[in-house]
Amino acid sequence: MEAVSSDGQRVLEAELGDEAVGDWIGRAREAGAELLWLHTNVDLAAHGFKRFPGYVRMRTERPPRGEPLLRLKPEHYARTLEGAYRGLWGHKFISPDAEPSSGAVVLGLYERQEPIGLCTVFTAERLVDGPGVLPSSRDAAAYTRLLLGACADLGTGRIELDSWGDCPTVIDAYREVGFEVVERTGGWQFRLD
Repeated sequence: MEAVSSDGQRVLEAELGDEAVGDWIGRAREAGAELLWLHTNVDLAAHGFKRFPGYVRMRTERPPRGEPLLRLKPEHYARTLEGAYRGLWGHKFISPDAEPSSGAVVLGLYERQEPIGLCTVFTAERLVDGPGVLPSSRDAAAYTRLLLGACADLGTGRIELDSWGDCPTVIDAYREVGFEVVERTGGWQFRLD
């Protein structure tokens, strides 16, 4: 998939699959991409790729208790979403007129009446789409607070959590509150010159 990264670079993103790494590099060059992002658990370092935290699916059968969070104000959505994921692997450019997906509940983490993070919850699927925190507030406690707010919103029962590009410290914090890793795919980046 061709896209623009959260920091404005043209990117081609794909699963490695059965294709040769060189074929993907060729496709990315043909597409005029500046970056190639591949999802795979195969070590691509020998091909000049740099490893990044990729995708992690987590789950809990017994959600931890959390304090409810406010719904993110609609006028805060696009800028908070853009800022919360800027510079993290696997996150793409956010349009200034972006709106939440249909059926999504977007929770906000506020500090001094300004949003510092958000968390999208898909209630019907019982899915939490990776919490995001603005760079100036990024620490495991803020991410955990968002996840616990999502747990409060969803209540009892199984909860799935998707994480893209989160550092190991954040994943460890999610484990500490009772989520287990059920799937992990590495993220690899190749810079085309």
